[in-house]
Amino acid sequence: MKKVLVVLALCVPFAAMLAVGIQPSPVVEVATPSESPVSMLEMFELSYDEVTPVPFGFKMKAGNRMAVEFTPGDFGSGMYPFTVDSACYVPMGWADDPDNWDAACYLVFFGPGAEPGTELGRKEVSASEQGNWNWFYVGDLGIEINSGSFYFAVENKVDDNPGMTLDGGAPMHHVSWMYTVFQGEIDPKWAAFDDIDAGLGKNLGDSVDLILRVKGMAPGGTGIIELTPHVTEFTSLATIVASGGTVNYVLAEAGDVEISLWDALGRPVKTLYTGHADAGEHTLAWDASSLPSGAYFLKLKTANTVSTAKIVLID
Repeated sequence: MKKVLVVLALCVPFAAMLAVGIQPSPVVEVATPSESPVSMLEMFELSYDEVTPVPFGFKMKAGNRMAVEFTPGDFGSGMYPFTVDSACYVPMGWADDPDNWDAACYLVFFGPGAEPGTELGRKEVSASEQGNWNWFYVGDLGIEINSGSFYFAVENKVDDNPGMTLDGGAPMHHVSWMYTVFQGEIDPKWAAFDDIDAGLGKNLGDSVDLILRVKGMAPGGTGIIELTPHVTEFTSLATIVASGGTVNYVLAEAGDVEISLWDALGRPVKTLYTGHADAGEHTLAWDASSLPSGAYFLKLKTANTVSTAKIVLID
């Protein structure tokens, strides 16, 4: 897969953000918001980011956007259909433009695919707090995810503002995307952070995540469950190439495990291993030569945890 240069090639520059301390996400107090038309469902928070903001970001032009991929199925088989209820972003002011962090923007949702696909709905909003979680009700858009992943993006309505906060805290989750015009291109296009060269031998996805969050509802519950990033996190579970590969995994304790491969739409491709494994490090060799190129996920399930690694098969 071709890399997209960012340090020297991005038309949108790195820019310094105004130093503002981020505050933790508030705890949900009610199972179902009063304005939500869905009842007797369970509220979940899908969040793949920590809260370690970095002092730089990207100034995006009007119509450009950044997105995070969310997969309800990572949190359990009973998560579908997943009804999107609310979403948030963390705005920041620029060092040379500190007062326009509350500029109006669009919350946009896209369907599944190897990159953000069909637009599912959008809503114009404006933040009320800088450097904090700004939540907005989006249940009126009627977005229901029945399988696989979806993407939540913030699209600029005006040039440069608001600034989107990036997270530099480990672990990196490799689910962030950027839609903009790159050097040598005429039209904007999507690029995963993992495919943007940040220099010094690292891609952008190994350096930062975009801080966006989504809450929603799944069938079957009435209590409140907040799923933190530690429930399912994107870890260095696997190293793989198209002609063959090796899955490396570590178990904190002995037990039954299942290692399976899933495509970018959240559909199972094959089971690589099921059985008992001792605590410690393990290596599983497998042949990926018959699989088409593209993005996949390796999922390691034990009795108590689920860990997922994103991989890309290339020719």
